[in-house]
Amino acid sequence: MAPIYSADSINSFFVNQVKDYAIFATDTNGIITAWNKGAERLKGYTEEEIVGQYYGILHPDEYQHAGYPEKEMRKALENGSYENEDWRKKKDGTLFWATVTLTPIYDDEGQHIGFTKITGDLTKQKELQDKLAERQQNALERKNDELQRTNNDLDNFIYTASHDLRSPITNIEALMMYLEEKLTEENALTPETKEVLQRVLDSVDRFKHTIEDLAEISRLQKDTTQDATDIVTNIKDVYEDIMADLDYPSKQKACFIQTDFKVHQLNFSKKNFRSILYNLLSNAIKYQAPDRECIIHVTTRLEDPYVVLRVKDNGLGMSPQQQEQLYGMFRRFHDHVEGTGVGLYMVKRIVDNADGKIEVESKEGEGTEFKVYLHEAM
Repeated sequence: MAPIYSADSINSFFVNQVKDYAIFATDTNGIITAWNKGAERLKGYTEEEIVGQYYGILHPDEYQHAGYPEKEMRKALENGSYENEDWRKKKDGTLFWATVTLTPIYDDEGQHIGFTKITGDLTKQKELQDKLAERQQNALERKNDELQRTNNDLDNFIYTASHDLRSPITNIEALMMYLEEKLTEENALTPETKEVLQRVLDSVDRFKHTIEDLAEISRLQKDTTQDATDIVTNIKDVYEDIMADLDYPSKQKACFIQTDFKVHQLNFSKKNFRSILYNLLSNAIKYQAPDRECIIHVTTRLEDPYVVLRVKDNGLGMSPQQQEQLYGMFRRFHDHVEGTGVGLYMVKRIVDNADGKIEVESKEGEGTEFKVYLHEAM
């Protein structure tokens, strides 16, 4: 006749056959009451050694001091179970990466009588994951190095091109002016010839501006950190300096510019701040609406931790599609005024290098508002 086993003995036999997972039980206070063979193999304690001890002994020492075992039991009671992947400790003190599940157990009357704990060893999986993460990090670093070399090569090319082009373009300008002078002396300068010469000189002038912008871009590419942050920049002084130098495009009205500087000084590169404000102001003037008075608002205010520079106009505005391409190099949306299309590219680069941000709101036919967020308020 086959032997008859009780349900408890069958469950105990089944639990002890599980060798790959540590399975044990505790009372309501976390004192270990049962311990399977898998727990002995994984943790290193025999049943005789561990039963009667607080299960927190299986946590790293710093976890015990921080009260992690008690937090686990609380969370298990609150949520029905507690699951996690974390470090656990063996008898010899070594740590292993484990998947853990702590589950409250109840009697037939719903009374809480203890916990069951299942622990699996994920050390090998973690080692593989760490190796994969290390490879990915190494690959990313190599890619960054390649990109840095490419950027350096591009910087050197831009610098060399802008430097080497200065001499021939200056020579062309001088030759054209000499030609105009000689033709005038010999009474051979016709209106048509004069117009052609002027167009060439205008093209030379645009070329010179482009070279200057390329040189500025090269400087910004090299200057990946904010320079001269220990120098105090007076915002009003920079604004007045810009207004003294700013030229209005031909055939365009003078603009009425309203200022309200709530913040007066910045620990910020004066040259870079001037470039930001100059480009935003010159664009607002260039792209004014022909059918109404040009009004521009320039303000600064503190929005901790930023100083916000705001330049708002009532000009031509931009479509959503144009705004998506706004900061591209050599990007222009209106051809009726002169420009190289690199101003906003430089503004964006300066702001990014300074860990700031720039926002734009614009609507065609109504105007544009730029907000530049910079650190270092005083």
